[in-house]
Amino acid sequence: MSEGKTYTIHKSKKSLVDRFMNARESLRRSLEDTSHRLEIIREVKGVEFLNDARSSDLLSTRDSFKCIQKPVIWLAATTPHERDYALIEKYVKYKIKSVVMYGGNGDDMKYKLEHLVEEFASGKTLREAVAMAFKMAGDGDIIMFSPSCVPTDEFRNFADRGAAYIRYVNELK
Repeated sequence: MSEGKTYTIHKSKKSLVDRFMNARESLRRSLEDTSHRLEIIREVKGVEFLNDARSSDLLSTRDSFKCIQKPVIWLAATTPHERDYALIEKYVKYKIKSVVMYGGNGDDMKYKLEHLVEEFASGKTLREAVAMAFKMAGDGDIIMFSPSCVPTDEFRNFADRGAAYIRYVNELK
């Protein structure tokens, strides 16, 4: 390098980076403005809990994954309906540390996603899944409840499901 010379990012490359960062921040802000959508619940022993109960399909969950920068333990619900996990495989592989699903038969989810994460676990209820995820989590991790399906379990709707998640998180010691 010659002394006295300064080097900068080419203007067009910088503007692309700026546009990308602005778009990401805008998406994060718009998602945070909605209850039960990337809602920070609390931190317990260095583990942050997010409530994304409003995510009732894989595309909504994928949008939430895009906003997270820390290792994620994803709490997901099973559904009797078929889902196209190809929509989120890339995000699961690179952003999700572990998956804990709850509910009935989740063989399709396990088959499609288990090889992409460090750990894959299954619980019968949301309360059980919260406890399992907390045991897996380490300092600096995020446990994100993003069911990615409409309620077909014991909950009436996403708000009921999100309120239950908040209750279970607040029960943790």
